Amino acid sequence: EHLFPEDEDEPHPGRIPIVGVAGTRGTATIARAVAWLIHLGGYPAGLACRDGLYLNHRRVERGNQARWEAGHRLLMNRDVQAAVFENGPDSILDHGLAYDRCQVGVVTDLDGAQALERHDIRESDQLLKVLRTQVDVVLGDGVGVLNAADERIADLAELCDGEVLLYGIAGPQGLPAAIEPHRAQGGRAVILRDGRVLLATGTAETPCVDLAGMLRRRGATSDARLPEALLAAIAAAWAFGISPDLIAAGIETFDLSPPHA
Repeated sequence: EHLFPEDEDEPHPGRIPIVGVAGTRGTATIARAVAWLIHLGGYPAGLACRDGLYLNHRRVERGNQARWEAGHRLLMNRDVQAAVFENGPDSILDHGLAYDRCQVGVVTDLDGAQALERHDIRESDQLLKVLRTQVDVVLGDGVGVLNAADERIADLAELCDGEVLLYGIAGPQGLPAAIEPHRAQGGRAVILRDGRVLLATGTAETPCVDLAGMLRRRGATSDARLPEALLAAIAAAWAFGISPDLIAAGIETFDLSPPHA
């Protein structure tokens, strides 16, 4: 009970940095990884996601906590100095976001329309109007982190008040189309090329982590979506201000398996 006092009905005093992760594809993993990296960076961090509610890397409530009520309770806690939220489109439609503005906003994908018929959502294009909410609330000094693999998501850059950071995987045909023009204008991008993560600013590239090698060493190559999720987490952590060296070390030590329910 002392973690969430019942007599506190106002959010945490002052602005704390918030990371919001919107979408359905690997978003719980992304949120957990970002919270872990922020924790390593020295911030007492809170996390509300489908795997539970966490305070400073300790799970205090089990079950699906990717919902408005859990997020609001997290923001009331005076010990939280940074917070990470997983936001599915269903939660956004049902209740909205638990916060008004955020430092980093991530949009991963436009999947899951088939589960939203009760909201009259039947196709992925309609989800743009839902998930753009995460971009709309990025602060002017914040960063929108967008999956460049989907041009519709990359185009949300024009709605972001802050900086835009793209992430994407280089395939046989090269990088997603949005990345090179973005870099040509001096923009930042996080790239997975030949299994290695590169942090790019304009034309400059900084090696970060051998992601494919790490996953092989840890026997975690069966999940085809895991590299993209970790790439998004690295992009969000970099946008938050975590150093490349700490990101590399943190990804190596991140618990890849979700906790048991």
